[in-house]
Amino acid sequence: MNDSKEEKRMQKELLDALNLNMNQELRATFQYICHRIAAMDSNALLAESFKTAALDEMAHILYFSDLITKYGGKPQFTEWQIDKSSDVQTMLETDLQLEEEAKTRYSGQVDTFKDFADVLTILDDVLDDETSHEETFQRYKESDT
Repeated sequence: MNDSKEEKRMQKELLDALNLNMNQELRATFQYICHRIAAMDSNALLAESFKTAALDEMAHILYFSDLITKYGGKPQFTEWQIDKSSDVQTMLETDLQLEEEAKTRYSGQVDTFKDFADVLTILDDVLDDETSHEETFQRYKESDT
């Protein structure tokens, strides 16, 4: 009975984390799309970097939503607050903040969900993408774009 209670607790914790991840990826996608649109007239190369990041984040949404379904949950949507700035430096700062928060969240989940091989695979892949986005945004920020 105790194992069943522990399994249910762990499943709830997993589903809560996956829903949080999905919603944060939705938030990042919408923010990066807004930034892509806003930056297009001033810096087409940066705008394309925002677009690439948004497309990666869209894939992450699907990874997490599929895992939610696989583990018996239903995706739950929340409200997303996004930066709608047209100032490139502000965009980059808020995007770097999103990437740092994501890396911190996913790194913590790697330890928590170590017994779920499929979840770990997704978290590792997503962490790689988030690191790449962060590096790209940091390069643009440092170049005073």
